[in-house]
Amino acid sequence: MAGPGSSQQTSSSNWRQIVTSLYPDALTLTYCVPPVNFNKVPYVRGTVPGTGHSALVLHPPSGAAPVHNVPPVSQRPVPPSRYSLLTQEPDPQAIPDNVQESDLRDDFAQNHMMVNLQELGKSRPEAMFILSQLSFSSYLNQPAYAAAAAQLPRPSQLDTKKTKYSDGEADFVLIHRQHGILIGELKSVGKSQACSQNPQPPADADVAKRVTKAVKQLDRSETVVRHLVSDVSPGLTVRKALFLPYVSTEQLERVLDNDPQLKQAVCRSLGAGSAAAASQLCCCSDQLSQPASYWHGTPAVLSQLSTWWQHRMACSVYTLLTDDKYLDIVARFVGPATTVSVPCYNGVRVEVRTAGQAVAELGRRLALLVLTLQQLDLMNRNPQLVCLTGPPGTG
Repeated sequence: MAGPGSSQQTSSSNWRQIVTSLYPDALTLTYCVPPVNFNKVPYVRGTVPGTGHSALVLHPPSGAAPVHNVPPVSQRPVPPSRYSLLTQEPDPQAIPDNVQESDLRDDFAQNHMMVNLQELGKSRPEAMFILSQLSFSSYLNQPAYAAAAAQLPRPSQLDTKKTKYSDGEADFVLIHRQHGILIGELKSVGKSQACSQNPQPPADADVAKRVTKAVKQLDRSETVVRHLVSDVSPGLTVRKALFLPYVSTEQLERVLDNDPQLKQAVCRSLGAGSAAAASQLCCCSDQLSQPASYWHGTPAVLSQLSTWWQHRMACSVYTLLTDDKYLDIVARFVGPATTVSVPCYNGVRVEVRTAGQAVAELGRRLALLVLTLQQLDLMNRNPQLVCLTGPPGTG
């Protein structure tokens, strides 16, 4: 009779085959999982005045002025159990009542960072997986694979009365075949100032507050990730970085120099010897595209980002993972036993692993008329004289 080790080897082999079928060039190219970022802040259904047509409107943050024709959460009807994918409405029970401005900023920053990392991956034909919004509670949680997962390291094994590691989430986890793993913690501090008509840097106190929290989250994520890959590659290099798209490297260095306790914590976490060295290991606004047009990268921006990447991942000794070990690690995080879901507020879990699945889900969502709060409010004003302009083909 085959023992547990034989069963585990069989499961690993099957998972590797599934991963290579989903990502045929996994050993040579970069993949993002999910391939695009789906916002966490939901849309709610409103009515376009004078037409009788419904439209999806971005959920207003708590305390914001009410928007016409958008009922409060408590008054939204529960959708029927069976309905067309193109007409389904968000489930009122799944939509949070306390959407904050910070949630909108975080969605924007997540998209901003994701686009830049995707461009970095395209420019470097190397084996790498860029995982975003990785929830540890979704790791190896598929019931059909419970028997195989029970033999592997899991986040819940680290849980204590004070800390429940299995409830955590990592903003970004980059798995590189040559460089190991990079964990990135994203903070959107400074986004509002950066996107204003007169861009200004955020207050140093705000930056210090967010960085303090980010370091704790990085250390926690590192503990979990090291544990999860300990049986595959115990000595695998795991690096960390702060992602601060609206804070300059110069400001971050100044903030650290002015707060000795924070500087010590950041230097310890990142393995740096000074505030200047620690700041250079973080990905800041200097290395990223402009917030107002973050989807339009330039060769200069890509060059800066590539320089940061090489500096952050520099190591005196490189350990090239074998094909099987690299695919084993990838399969743990994006394979069939782990749920790779995206935010969805219709009561149905949506998994998006590949570009094809992302296109299908985006098409489903874009089939609905989507308006911003400002657009819907404008259409409700009297007199309703509105001139819409745009390039050909935009409808």
